[in-house]
Amino acid sequence: MSVLTPKALCWRRVIDNNSLEYAVAQPSAPGIELAGTIVAIDNQAPLEVRYRIECDAGWRTRSVSIEQRLGLQQSSLSLAVDTGGAWSDQGGSLIDNLTGCFDVDLELTPITNSLPVNRLNLAVGQVEEIAVAWIRFPSLEIVRARQSYERLSERTYRYRSLGSGFTADIDVDEIGLTVRYEGIWERVA
Repeated sequence: MSVLTPKALCWRRVIDNNSLEYAVAQPSAPGIELAGTIVAIDNQAPLEVRYRIECDAGWRTRSVSIEQRLGLQQSSLSLAVDTGGAWSDQGGSLIDNLTGCFDVDLELTPITNSLPVNRLNLAVGQVEEIAVAWIRFPSLEIVRARQSYERLSERTYRYRSLGSGFTADIDVDEIGLTVRYEGIWERVA
């Protein structure tokens, strides 16, 4: 993929029209920063999620911070990842079941698919299985999830959730940021 230049993005959840997201992807001192705000509906309650993901220059997740409001209830989550893939919470306690995960996958946004797309740098036709720290909303539950990415063409990847069998094609732009996540999200700006 190309070098990241600052970019503002907006996605709409097309499957049910239940969310809209504004995000910024930009270079940062350690490498790359992805930050955004998602406004969604969860069980007829308004949900606002603000996230910030810091990555190194190789697109490996180094920290994740999330603040959310579900109705009037606020909650947050902060995680750090070392170079060996060991995850810890805001108190510094290790999260053993995430060891070896180099990517975070936020359930409500297609931007986190850009992390493995860029980090893996697959050749067309190549497939790779990975483990990710999948963060569910609004519970903020963190699950170790097995996924695979297959590069179908210069800008199209096939995503697979190996646990559920779910599959979707993902189109990316010239710098590897998601444009379309088949049947679920479309970038609208």
